[in-house]
Amino acid sequence: MKLFNLMFTAVLMLLCLTLVPATSSYAGMIGTDEAVSAQQQPNDRAKIDAFLSKSEVQEQMRSMGVDAATARARVQAMTPAEAAQLAQKLDAVPAGGALSTTDFIIILLVIILVAILL
Repeated sequence: MKLFNLMFTAVLMLLCLTLVPATSSYAGMIGTDEAVSAQQQPNDRAKIDAFLSKSEVQEQMRSMGVDAATARARVQAMTPAEAAQLAQKLDAVPAGGALSTTDFIIILLVIILVAILL
């Protein structure tokens, strides 16, 4: 009886080991662009959020009927590419921080466009 139990256990263990699917993992190189963009994403959103926190911007949004909390939520819903593009536009603003009417309208249009798409 002991021999039967020993053989049954050995066969059962062998069967379990052969039936377990072999999993494999794959590793690949991460490109420089991917690494940089992954690190840049939080910075882009923080830059846009800082811009939306300015009192002049909030006043202008209120005058246009846009809620600041809604605009911030829409910025968080942007894709990384959209956030990078908007942050890049903010970098192109003159050094004094004065936005032209055209720049401000473009920024608001991007935010409203994202709001409509979502």
